[in-house]
Amino acid sequence: MEQFRILPKTNELGFYEMRFESVGGLGANLAGQLLAQTLVLKQGFNGAHFSSYGSEKKGSPVKSYVRVCTAEKEVRTSSPVNRPNLLAVFHHCLLKVEGVTAGLYPDSTVVVNSPDPVEQVRYRANLKSGTVAAVDAMAIAIENGTRINTAMLGAITRVANFVDPEAVKEAIEGSLQERYPSLVAANLKTFEQAFEKVEIKELGYDNRFEVEPAEPHVYYYHGLGYANAPIGGAIVNPGNTVHKDLSASRQGIFPLYHRDRCIDCGLCTMTCPDFVFVWEKGVDKKGLTAMVLKGPNLQYCKGCLKCVDICPVEALTMECERPEFRYTADVQLWGPPDALVAMSRDSDPAKWSQEDGYYWYRVS
Repeated sequence: MEQFRILPKTNELGFYEMRFESVGGLGANLAGQLLAQTLVLKQGFNGAHFSSYGSEKKGSPVKSYVRVCTAEKEVRTSSPVNRPNLLAVFHHCLLKVEGVTAGLYPDSTVVVNSPDPVEQVRYRANLKSGTVAAVDAMAIAIENGTRINTAMLGAITRVANFVDPEAVKEAIEGSLQERYPSLVAANLKTFEQAFEKVEIKELGYDNRFEVEPAEPHVYYYHGLGYANAPIGGAIVNPGNTVHKDLSASRQGIFPLYHRDRCIDCGLCTMTCPDFVFVWEKGVDKKGLTAMVLKGPNLQYCKGCLKCVDICPVEALTMECERPEFRYTADVQLWGPPDALVAMSRDSDPAKWSQEDGYYWYRVS
């Protein structure tokens, strides 16, 4: 079809550029690779794909870039995509990370993996204009037993308009057929469901974004380089040492601790690779003085869920993160109130208050 041979817009260099913001384990690199493969080999565009990584493990920052142009033009640059025409955020918690939405044009498109309605996603991302799309890629992936990258590909394909969905499905099948043939059908279903379920909104004027200018970040100096770097390599942006919020390093799931089921066996502590479990002196269920588990310190948890697998009494369960969850203490006092009823050591229900329509705070 003709619509799959024409780029909807290009920048001053003649490129349509995409940036995928993600963390290790969500499959953003493969998603970018499959998308670029489709556009170049199936639709006749010229293009390039490459990614940048943090350390090689799950939870580290990942940015994947796709640069596309017409067949008559050559791709002569491999610089990162600083001004994306399409930005895909693979984990809604990344919206809290500085720089994730940087460089957007007024008419850029933003696709976010989020369980929330598209209107709430707009305000979480602080988007003033353009197009925003929201899809619960995590729920779709869990339902089908896949990763979220094929779900995000479905949403991106629907929103981008010029990407041929049948060609993307052929690329997905081709990448899995040889090594993982049993996963082809599930991933194609994931793609199709996300393609149908993604919620898209053209953003109009809203005065809530013009009340006052954003305050500058006092810890970060934009434009630092070799000529003006601080003496001695000082870290001018302390990051997590100040904010202590590593929730964006997980893949959208976390271990929820149920104190009323726990038998203080310590297997979770022995299996945890990051030593996140906190213990203190207390009284066990037999009334004897003993070391008692308080719960996981989710500040350091990367969501591997080894503790959930090894727990013999299901005192740790797998739960999906939501944007409104917020840390309220050093250990897990975090999440929806109905799931945290057992957190009080005397088995009294914890009391919570919801403020601003989004966040839950423990009040007693």
